[in-house]
This record gives sequence, C-alpha cells and structure tokens, in this order.
Amino acid sequence: MKKSGFLGLCAVVALSSCATKYNAGANAPATTSPSASTTTTIPRGSTDELFAQLLQTGKDVGNDVAQGDMQTARTKLADIKAIWIGIQPQITNASEELLNDTQRMINLFTTAVDRKRPADADKAMRFLPSLVSAIVN
Repeated sequence: MKKSGFLGLCAVVALSSCATKYNAGANAPATTSPSASTTTTIPRGSTDELFAQLLQTGKDVGNDVAQGDMQTARTKLADIKAIWIGIQPQITNASEELLNDTQRMINLFTTAVDRKRPADADKAMRFLPSLVSAIVN
C-alpha cells in the first residue's frame, strides 16, 4: 500500500471514530413538570403614578442581580414590563424620541436580568428620572 493511501485510510478511521453521539437524556427517567403559569396585572393610574411605580420597582434591580437574587430580579422585571405596558398608551402622544428613550431604559432592565448585568439596571436608573421629568412635565 502506498504511503498516501495508508494516511488516507488512517484519516477515515480516525474521523469515523469521532462520530460517537452521546445522548445524556437517553437513560434518564422521564419526568414531566407542570408549566408555570403566572398572571401579571397591568397597573393603572396616571402617568405620574405609573412612573413613580417604575422608579420604585427598578431602584434595586441592579443590587438584586449583583447579589444573585435572580428570582426577585425576575419578579421586579415582570412588574417593570407590566408598568411599561400601562404607560405606553399614555405617552404615545409624547415625542417619539422620549418614547424610544424610555423603551431603551426598559431594555436595559431586561438585559440586566436576562444577561446578569447589574450595571445595565444601574444605568437605567441613572437616566430614567430625567426621562420621567421630561415626559411628565
């Protein structure tokens, strides 16, 4: 056998030996868990009241994430998103820029919790009060 044929055969054997699949769940017992169902109530109130709720709810999200209290952070994020849903129709008549800027702050809270980046929540809390005063006044 030529040297190049031998090397080719070795390569085929080596590659085919790497094709083993491991399915960790194949031998695991089948379990089912009920899906969690939560209902979030959309808060109602004036723009001032809803923004006050947003500021109050968001103030410690960064600390919660930094301390690893993700359950509390996720609960607060759900509340923040619900408050945002309640606020949006009320500030739709405000400038498009203010609406978009506020959406960016909500996105920062989301990335803070989803990606465990507490600085994003802190950044949202640094800029949100000035947005609130611009929208409410």
